[in-house]
Amino acid sequence: MSQTVRRALRVLDLLGRQPCTIEDVAAFIGAHRTTALRTLQVLEAERFVTRDERHVFRLGSRILSLANAAHEQIDLRTTAARHLTELSTDVRHTIHLGAMEAGQVIYVDKRETAHKVRMYSRIGHAAPLYCTGLAKAIAAFLPRAEQEALAAGIDYVRFTENTITTAEAFLAELAAVRERGYATDHLEHESFVNCVAAPVFESSGSVIGSVSITATTLSCDYEEVLRLVPRLLQTTAAISSEYGWTP
Repeated sequence: MSQTVRRALRVLDLLGRQPCTIEDVAAFIGAHRTTALRTLQVLEAERFVTRDERHVFRLGSRILSLANAAHEQIDLRTTAARHLTELSTDVRHTIHLGAMEAGQVIYVDKRETAHKVRMYSRIGHAAPLYCTGLAKAIAAFLPRAEQEALAAGIDYVRFTENTITTAEAFLAELAAVRERGYATDHLEHESFVNCVAAPVFESSGSVIGSVSITATTLSCDYEEVLRLVPRLLQTTAAISSEYGWTP
């Protein structure tokens, strides 16, 4: 990469963090003020940066249009595919990818386990919001008003002794999930299935999906599934970073 291009990219990275003067930019790139100004003028001419009346520079409208175009070209299933496969290879349990659509969390991808007992889940089907880790991991990071609307509209069918059965309990569970950063399903939807799940975020910090690790009680116990949480969070962080998210 040429020095000129590298310098321009470093300037854009700096302005992405905060507006800066010419002197700030010169100090950051380790160049003379004239060189910094020349770089800024080129970026300004192409609308990558703009300046105000005090000659303070910030990112311009061209950056916004490129960011929007890039976001539209990112498909969650395609972006997550490599990471899901790696996670599946490492943990050897069923992996799910979910996304919110019209008030439901939909299974959009899946990696099956080698174990004989398979999950009921099907790509394109909805995951119950109140008793699956995949759904709770998304719902927990929605705005409070959306959570309350979802909670009020659920028919709380009891699947097992551990199933959440009230809106109040569901909202309390979402608060706990948000606090610890991941969701669980401990024999809540099916009496022989345990699960941990974590959210996927886009650059703005909005939740766009979730990934879960699901195992039957025949393959391992609940404590063993919980021990997989760090590896799960590594995966969701890697997917989120491809959308430009940073913690």
